Amino acid sequence: MRSSFRYVVHYMVLLAFGACFAAGPASAQVFVPDDPVAVDPDRADIPPPAERALSDYYDYYEQAVRDAGRTGGRAMNINTLGEVPRSSWYRPRHYQERMTKAELRRGPLRDDGPDASGPWRVTGGKSEGKSAGLTIVDESGDRYLLKFDAPGFLELSTGAEAIATRIFYALGYHVPENYLVRFTRDRLTTDPEATFVGPTGEEEPLDAAAIDGILDEVAQYPDGSYRALASRFLEGRPLGPFRYHGTRPDDGNDIFPHEMRRELRGLRVAAAWLNHDDSRSINSLDVYVEDGGRSFVRHYLIDFGTTFGGGPLGPKGAWVGREYIADIDRVLTSAVTLGFAGRPWTRENTPGIPAVGRYRIEYFEPTKWKPQYRNPAFSNMDRDDAFWMAKRIAHFTDAELRALVETGRYTNPRATAYLTRALIARRDKIAEAYLGHGGGFDRFAVADGHVTFADLIAPKEAADARYTVRWFAFDNATGRRTDTLGRDTLARASATLPAADADYLVGAFARVGHPGTTEVYVRHDEAPEVVGIRRHADGLPNTVPVWTVIPDRWQAAAPAARPEVPVSTHGTP
Repeated sequence: MRSSFRYVVHYMVLLAFGACFAAGPASAQVFVPDDPVAVDPDRADIPPPAERALSDYYDYYEQAVRDAGRTGGRAMNINTLGEVPRSSWYRPRHYQERMTKAELRRGPLRDDGPDASGPWRVTGGKSEGKSAGLTIVDESGDRYLLKFDAPGFLELSTGAEAIATRIFYALGYHVPENYLVRFTRDRLTTDPEATFVGPTGEEEPLDAAAIDGILDEVAQYPDGSYRALASRFLEGRPLGPFRYHGTRPDDGNDIFPHEMRRELRGLRVAAAWLNHDDSRSINSLDVYVEDGGRSFVRHYLIDFGTTFGGGPLGPKGAWVGREYIADIDRVLTSAVTLGFAGRPWTRENTPGIPAVGRYRIEYFEPTKWKPQYRNPAFSNMDRDDAFWMAKRIAHFTDAELRALVETGRYTNPRATAYLTRALIARRDKIAEAYLGHGGGFDRFAVADGHVTFADLIAPKEAADARYTVRWFAFDNATGRRTDTLGRDTLARASATLPAADADYLVGAFARVGHPGTTEVYVRHDEAPEVVGIRRHADGLPNTVPVWTVIPDRWQAAAPAARPEVPVSTHGTP
């Protein structure tokens, strides 16, 4: 029998380590031998948490009205490079190691989707809510949820979800396998035990007539065939949605408040890029999975049918992406001015393509984009979170975005062309808005006595961009810069490491004429390596570096478990 004591002890020790790591300069060294770490040990073996439901109405109240979980402060779950380690929430992919076009097109898909060698048995369905749907079992025994487009807007929602699934996957999130399928009515067979929730909200038998009734509500091609987004059921035991604030009390691995997780805070920038305005708890799912001999909770983003310019019911309103669904200030202003004041974006022309809907280019402003519902993690996003996501978005090339849009399988080539152009334009606006943080540098590395880096914004500027670096010795025990070792002006993205008798060095990198600064910490031994990065919007503060921060209630849980030698917060379990 699995012991709950085992996972409790695991985290008590882990969190005690974190207390050492995040403590003040008098109590612990800043960097420890395994920094920077790449894996968060949040996949310890745990007993199954309870399944919980989240009412759509309560989700609306909590996010649209209550604005729960807005606490402020920096993200807690980052390593010393400011990156999110691989975890049950996130896995670095395209930005860490560029994926091929074929890999981008495939995304999370393992095969070709529902087995077309035989009939699909319909085991459930729905006709209420935002969209109609059917649950099927194919010849291989795999279960899928079929989601359709609204009449008159064929390919709008299904195409968007197919593309967005692959983009979120490339960005590092856990997502379902979503396949585009085209089929005729005779592919579907009935299950005598099947029921569905009908228009009245009551459970009814799902016979052939009921299936026909559901299909009457969805879009069809002129030849009578149907197109659907077939979402394969996730492996494991569904536990219900996660919230964008707080933690799941019965998951011993879930220690960082969700509004303080960088991958959820930075998600706001990705949601703005794809116009994922319905990015709230109801469109997430926790699943209790078994992997590598352990059972734990994996956290998924699901339901991307409302990305880009439409949703299950058709194109989005002009206000979507610019106002909350319950935006009191805007409502009052509109009432006084008959809706004309401060809303020039309502007059932006749409491309006039049913499969695209309203996906704006001209009036897209990344810093002003809003989801329909207030999201506490989004509300807590700071410049570091935004930079973290923006560099991942800017990493997609024009050709890669074209390849991703092609997975939407639009019959109208204008839809493919417009969505590609819009993704590129919105990507560039995001880069301009956020990549300048700290000077716009990343990918620091040590090679042959030099620290090299990537200039993320130089392509948009003059080819003769210049940089400066100030070098200091760094006292790892106190967390303070000590001796000044010199200053260099650089004509290219490479700086010579100073010859100094110090275990750690820190370089303050800046762009000439730019206020931002990026601190780069180098472990100065036989094989020097970059072990820490901090970005500052203006100047060089004299503060002790702190990255991962363990919540107080977890630090207090295990004072006796503190080890004699400090180790990093995210050691291997």
